[in-house]
Amino acid sequence: MSGMPDPGNDVGEREREFWDEHVPALERTLERYNRGPEPNTRAMLDAVEPLQGMRVLDFACGAGVTANFLAQRGAQVTAIDISPGSVRRAGELAAEVGNSIEFIAGELRQGTFPPESFDVVVGRYALHHVDIPLIAPTLNEILRPGGRGAFLETMGLNPLLNIARNRMAGHAGVASYGSDDERPLDRGDLRVLRQSFGSVELSIGEMRFLRIFDRNVLRFQKPAVARALGAIDDGLGRLGLGVLSYHQIVRVTKRSG
Repeated sequence: MSGMPDPGNDVGEREREFWDEHVPALERTLERYNRGPEPNTRAMLDAVEPLQGMRVLDFACGAGVTANFLAQRGAQVTAIDISPGSVRRAGELAAEVGNSIEFIAGELRQGTFPPESFDVVVGRYALHHVDIPLIAPTLNEILRPGGRGAFLETMGLNPLLNIARNRMAGHAGVASYGSDDERPLDRGDLRVLRQSFGSVELSIGEMRFLRIFDRNVLRFQKPAVARALGAIDDGLGRLGLGVLSYHQIVRVTKRSG
């Protein structure tokens, strides 16, 4: 999903151009929506339940699949993204499946929404595209006191995956995904989020450690190996080693009062 950096700088322009060039076809977004959320997306949505009647912002909504999952659960959804092409596709998806969602093409910055506009904020692969010290206070401001946030994120807490990302991705047949300017969240980012919101917790829906090897190296071409790697990952998750997962849910809660 595309992030929301300042569109007035070079990073913002590159992000907008990248995601405008990578808008998925409507048929693909329909397939993803009809398939339902994968385990980590489902865990992100579950983390902010109840959603019925809640005012929810989908931050960096991309092609709108998550926004439509939120509407499906009864939320009053506003969705924002820096990529106009992505927002157009998101609107087409909502119309196709019959959901009423407010879509905004633009940057989330202070003043975009009045303070305490939302009960819940979510983002799927959003925060690792933005400047956390800049965006965290804005996200906190637009949440009501006691409001909740959940973000499915790419994490930089596993040293082995960090080495693989920095030295191998894009080389020797190892796939590289995403834009050039994105960066996995690190412990410093989590400290900034904790300072802004007061409460930050990490969790997983599905362990993504060896599954990343399957995705980036094997390209899901060896089903038997994929099942074995998935089973090992699931075992690591049951042992409480979710901190090693490349994808994790970052849950925040705004202080009350």
